[in-house]
Amino acid sequence: MRRLVWMLVALAVLYVLWAVLIFVEQRRMMYVSWGEPVGEPRNLPHDLERSWIDVPGGRAEAWYLPPKPAPGARAPALIFAHGNGETIDLWPDELQGFRDLGLAVMLVEYPGYGRSSGEPTQESIRQAFLGAYDALAARPEIDPRRIVGFGRSLGGGAICQLLKERSLAATILMSTFPSTRIFASRYLVPGFLARDPFDNAAALRGYAGPVLVLHGEHDELVPYAQTAALLAAARDATLRSYSCGHECWNPNALPLWNDLGRFLGDHGLVGPSLASGPGV
Repeated sequence: MRRLVWMLVALAVLYVLWAVLIFVEQRRMMYVSWGEPVGEPRNLPHDLERSWIDVPGGRAEAWYLPPKPAPGARAPALIFAHGNGETIDLWPDELQGFRDLGLAVMLVEYPGYGRSSGEPTQESIRQAFLGAYDALAARPEIDPRRIVGFGRSLGGGAICQLLKERSLAATILMSTFPSTRIFASRYLVPGFLARDPFDNAAALRGYAGPVLVLHGEHDELVPYAQTAALLAAARDATLRSYSCGHECWNPNALPLWNDLGRFLGDHGLVGPSLASGPGV
């Protein structure tokens, strides 16, 4: 009996040590591109504008792309948050379709990613996107009533943080989780140990705007079933599912632009002549 008690105590101590390790190191595990060296960008669009946003302990890079064609009146805009293992460098060409739909595009880097300094945390990412939103909304050519948020994977957490404090005319979430707490069980620890929980479902409960949820039916990282929590939380939600995994952005094979254009058109964010989506 005594040996059994000691074994149980030893297992309990080992589990506590494991939980402490996960708690301390989770940000290094979570933000997979944190600190990876990235050189100066090349072959950028000629009309791209680079700027910097102050965040705790550093500054975050932001790129602005005007709409094409240039509108006669103030234009709608999209603020974009990329996935975890990426940087903004990958996305200007991929997001050209939004410009073709008549939107300006703002790409925001996470602190500690790419050329941005500081440490990625829920709070520092929140401040980066608040700063980017305010800069975008202040531009004279932008209609601040028609700013759309688009977050992919981890980026969905950034956009859901933003919509709690700024007005978004619509929100697009792709391959997004309801909260990072869902991943805790994979490490055999309770969800309350998540230092950056990104409670997206809770954020959507307080959001009155339309939400488009895009998700792969074979997503190996954020299972498709997790979309149910996002759809239940949002007041006005539309789901579009595709036969793909977590890395589901493939406009050449999937009807993404048709779905995006239709969603934006249905909510008056692009004109009917553009709502069918750009060609692929």
